[in-house]
Amino acid sequence: MKKEVKKLYNGCVDVRDYELKKCIENSEDVEILHEGKIMTIPYHEIIKKAVSKSKLMKSKTGGKDYHLIGYKWIPDETIKK
Repeated sequence: MKKEVKKLYNGCVDVRDYELKKCIENSEDVEILHEGKIMTIPYHEIIKKAVSKSKLMKSKTGGKDYHLIGYKWIPDETIKK
């Protein structure tokens, strides 16, 4: 799964828990994009690498409620455009 994140919070990026659960179920790595850089989290490390979990958030669009799972932002490389 590719996920673009627009902002960092305390040096971390946040991803919704239901998106991560789907990646684990499908054995799919997570690629987080931020300001032209990418960070890859292998599916088998999605739980282990998490550094924070928010309280339950209500969806503003009527979708699923979710927790935000935080990961320390450590980019792999710069994306070539």
